[in-house]
Amino acid sequence: MIEELREVLTGRLVTAADPAWGQVRPAWNLTVDQQPLAVVEAAGPSDVEHTVAFAAAHGLKVAAQAGGHGATRALDNTIVVRTNALDDVWVDSHARIARVGAGVRWGTLQTALDGTGLTGLPGSNGDISVVGYCTGGGLSWFARPYGSGAGSLRAAEIVDGAGARRWIDDSTDPDLMWALRGGGGNFAVVTSVEVELHPAPEIVGGRLMFPIEQAPAVLAAYGKATLEAPEHVTLWAYLTHYPPAMHLPEAIRGKSFCMIDAAAPYDPEGLEAALAPLRAAGAVLVDTIGPRESSGVVQITQEPITPAALALTTSSFDEVTPELIDTLLEYAGQPSLISQVQLRHLRASDEVIHPGIASADPAAQYMLLAVSILPVPELVSSAEQALAALKEAVSPWKAGDLPLSSLSTKGSIHESISGPDLERLREIKQRVDPVGTLTGNYPLPY
Repeated sequence: MIEELREVLTGRLVTAADPAWGQVRPAWNLTVDQQPLAVVEAAGPSDVEHTVAFAAAHGLKVAAQAGGHGATRALDNTIVVRTNALDDVWVDSHARIARVGAGVRWGTLQTALDGTGLTGLPGSNGDISVVGYCTGGGLSWFARPYGSGAGSLRAAEIVDGAGARRWIDDSTDPDLMWALRGGGGNFAVVTSVEVELHPAPEIVGGRLMFPIEQAPAVLAAYGKATLEAPEHVTLWAYLTHYPPAMHLPEAIRGKSFCMIDAAAPYDPEGLEAALAPLRAAGAVLVDTIGPRESSGVVQITQEPITPAALALTTSSFDEVTPELIDTLLEYAGQPSLISQVQLRHLRASDEVIHPGIASADPAAQYMLLAVSILPVPELVSSAEQALAALKEAVSPWKAGDLPLSSLSTKGSIHESISGPDLERLREIKQRVDPVGTLTGNYPLPY
């Protein structure tokens, strides 16, 4: 039956019977052994229309995926639509708007903004798609002054559950726009979006690295600095353990560090003032703080862009207390299966320009993100146990829910959305996809 779809596509349909299946099937996160029914490499929006219409007619499910950083096993037995070829980028710097296809990564959009004095709202990794990030929530480097990635979404070209394609915005379908701003891929296959751009006349950012032994003092200074930092300044803290891998530079290979990453879209002096107590808290081994182009924002964290096997967990809290610091050091202060723990300062303003399920700031001051980067898949179970133990240990400080883009591969939509918001999403789903053809990484229960 699935072979009938091949006849109407311009792009490529790949199934388990094709030699390319082993290369096409996997997601970016190699710990997620996703098993789709087929993969459609869409050549354009019309291929998305044909795929969704075919699936609806035959009782199948469709899920969109650019790279698969946020992949889950919820996409098993679906037709996965790869959107990489939808790669148009259009920037109107005067109107401060960008229009990008569903395959465009943040690194590409930020590079297109170099020299404009503008920025989008990227997160820590430039290889993540703009569409997937914004529809999942998107906690940006510049969320404090400018809000979430979801909140920057102005309009979208979508294919609905019946296979019909159209542009929507808040004037034509405000409910669906509300759902797309953080509700994931459950409501439509998004083929293109318009996003707000924001002033960034003098971006500055980078990393400070300290010996891991000085982590107690550095993290204490981080807690104080984030309380006093102006809203345009973002500070993230890390406990990081590099593996003894030969591809790593000798200076970090097999070593552990406490690190501070920082960014601001303007006012370098304000960022330097926020960093002063952190610089004084320990011996700075590496200092990369300095001016950056828009493209340099997604390079601050130096996260890998090649596919990797990783497991993660997240939590939230409102204050960096001595007790929390002690707990983090107990569970992640020494080399273990937990490669890194990140503390991300989130909130600054409650202002929301475009209403959405994840447009407002999270209901917590900080996010905790713990990651295990695994050399072999066989370590996944042990790593997940270590991460679960850390999450349980920090649970007394849990402050609020985080968006879908922050969930683990085994997370549930109920961890992010509940109550009236979840019921409203169900009502919207029933209108735009009544037979349940479309699904995302975190499916919406009927």
